[in-house]
Amino acid sequence: MERRGKIMMTILFILYVLLSSSGLILFKLGAGCSNIHIHLFGLALNFSIKSIIGIMCYGCSFLLWLYIVSRMNLTIAMPLSIALVNTLVVIFSLIFLKEKINVTQIVGIFIVIVGVSIMSIGRK
Repeated sequence: MERRGKIMMTILFILYVLLSSSGLILFKLGAGCSNIHIHLFGLALNFSIKSIIGIMCYGCSFLLWLYIVSRMNLTIAMPLSIALVNTLVVIFSLIFLKEKINVTQIVGIFIVIVGVSIMSIGRK
C-alpha cells in the first residue's frame, strides 16, 4: 500500500475506533431515559436522543469496519480494533459514566496494549 493509502487507512481506522466507542457510551448514557416512543409492528420502543445518536455512531462505525476489513489484513485489524475500542470504552466510562476502574483493569489494559504493539512490530 502506498504512503497516502496508509495514511488514509490510519485516519479511517481512528475514526472507526472513535465512532464505535462513542456509540457504545452514548447508548449507555441514553439507556436510563427515554423521550422518544416508537410503536412499530406491535412493539413499543423507547429511545432517548443519546441512544439514537449512539446507534447512528455505531452504525457508521460498522460501515467503516466493512471498508477497513476489505482493505486491511484481518489478522492485524481485528486485534487492534478490539484492543483500542475496549481501551477507549474503559477510559470513556471512567470520564463520562463516572464508573470506577480497579488495578486489575488497568493492568489488563496495559497487557492488551503491549500485546497489540508486539503483534504490530513485525507487520508490513
